[in-house]
Amino acid sequence: MIKTRTWGQLAGLALLLLGRLAPAAESVPLYVYYSDPTFAAGSSDSLTDKMAAWLTQRSNGRYHFVATQLPRRRLELMMEQPAWPGVVAWANPRWFAASAARQSWSRYYMVDANLVASLRSAPLDYVDDSSLYGQNIGTVQGYTYKNLEPLLKEGKLARDDADTEARNLLKLQQRRVSVAFLQASSLPRFHRRFADLDRWLYLSPRPRTVFERAFFTAPNQPELLDFLNRQADALIADRPWQEAFGTCKLVLPRQSGATDAQRKLCR
Repeated sequence: MIKTRTWGQLAGLALLLLGRLAPAAESVPLYVYYSDPTFAAGSSDSLTDKMAAWLTQRSNGRYHFVATQLPRRRLELMMEQPAWPGVVAWANPRWFAASAARQSWSRYYMVDANLVASLRSAPLDYVDDSSLYGQNIGTVQGYTYKNLEPLLKEGKLARDDADTEARNLLKLQQRRVSVAFLQASSLPRFHRRFADLDRWLYLSPRPRTVFERAFFTAPNQPELLDFLNRQADALIADRPWQEAFGTCKLVLPRQSGATDAQRKLCR
């Protein structure tokens, strides 16, 4: 006696067959070299983890992005390979100029700034780097601060490193440093951590630097770069993401000479 299969059985077999035939999503490391919780992979409120999930969903099964923490030095060693794997997030071409031949950059998707912070009881208004003369500045270990090295060598200011921005903020609160450099993207997290932050923290109306953030990958991945460019455009137009970044409302009011790129990022 020949048994006939039900429609449910046939549908189940079809789904099983499609599952076997469908190509598996390509796993793509989404690298971050920042150690602060705003970006660091694996932290409870990490923008990198959220970005990896968002990009995966947007790829419709083509890619599976994995938030991956990698120290800057190890990242640079990996990039010595001509076809290194994965994507670096939250970066700017100026910070990786030495290895430019091994990079393909997406369009910018975020504006950020290095804010000059001091205490309300001893506020410092930044005009240019001469405003920092005589100051003991809280900086992050491993970070490069453009144009400060000559001033440090000349003894015009002092640098006091900590392993994170949060520790520098605590040092400022305790008067162990007189000034701290903070990224605008970190401020929403610090407001959640320090309920009284606005009572004692003073932010100079002028930031020290304003910059944009983008993705980059190895030059041998044009399809991946094309996908990232489309997502960069989507991020600019995505209000929840712009609110998650939390930078436009901090940067543009302090930036009288905003560039066209910065205005586009904060439209």
